[in-house]
Amino acid sequence: MDDSPSDIVYGQRGALPVPRNVVPGDLSTEPESGEQYMLRVRMEAASIPNVVVANNRHQLLLTSNPEKLPLVGTSPASHRLPLNSVAQPSGEWLSDFERYFAQQRRHFRAALAATNIAANPDVPGISQAKEWRTYCYSISDGNCQMLATLAHIDQPMTMRLLKWMTTWLSKDQLRRVEAIWLWYLLLSLDSLLDHEDTHALRELCRALLRIRSIVATSFCQERGEEIASLNILVAAVTRGYRQRDLE
Repeated sequence: MDDSPSDIVYGQRGALPVPRNVVPGDLSTEPESGEQYMLRVRMEAASIPNVVVANNRHQLLLTSNPEKLPLVGTSPASHRLPLNSVAQPSGEWLSDFERYFAQQRRHFRAALAATNIAANPDVPGISQAKEWRTYCYSISDGNCQMLATLAHIDQPMTMRLLKWMTTWLSKDQLRRVEAIWLWYLLLSLDSLLDHEDTHALRELCRALLRIRSIVATSFCQERGEEIASLNILVAAVTRGYRQRDLE
C-alpha cells in the first residue's frame, strides 16, 4: 500500500472506512491489515442471501459451513469452534494489527495536519456534551466532516469527546457512526497519555468488550461487520496504546 496520506479514502461507506485500493488477498492466510480484514468481512456479508429461513436457527449457527464465516485471522483448527468464539482475534492478527495501527496513526495525523480548518467551524463548545452528542450522531457518511472536526479540536477536547462517546454507547450494539468516530478519535490521540487518559481508554475498551460478548453470543452473519469493528477498536486500545492485559 502507498504510504501517502492522500490514498486513504475517508468517505467510504461501511462501519469503518476501507481505501479503494485494498484487495482481499489470499483468503487462506491471515489478513495483512485491519482494512483487508474489514474488506473480507464485507465480501462475506455481500455473498449472503437477504433472507435465510431455518427450522433451528441456533443449531444452524453452530454447524454452518465454517468457510462462510467472517473469521478474524484464525487458524484452520479454529474453524471448528462455535460462532461465539470468532470474536477473539488470534495472537498473530493482533501482532500484525499493532504495526498496522502505528502506520495508520502516522497517516491520519498527517491528514489532520493537511486539513484546511474553517475560521469559525460550526461545532459545539467544549463543555456542551448534549450538543456534541447531537452533532456526532447527526453526521451520516460525513467522514470528511469528522476529519475537519478533529483537525479543529485540540487533544484535551479529543479525549473529552472519547470519554463522552464511551458513555453514549448502548449495552448491546455498536452503531456505524460510533465505530467511525471512535476509530478517528483513537487515531488522533497522542501516544503519551497520563494516568487519567489511560483510565478513560481502558473504560472504553471494557465497554467495547461487553458489547462484543453480547454480540458474539447471538452472532449471525448480519452482524459480522459489527464484530469486525469491535475487534479493530479493542485492538486499537490494547495494542495501539499498550493495554494488553485487557485482551
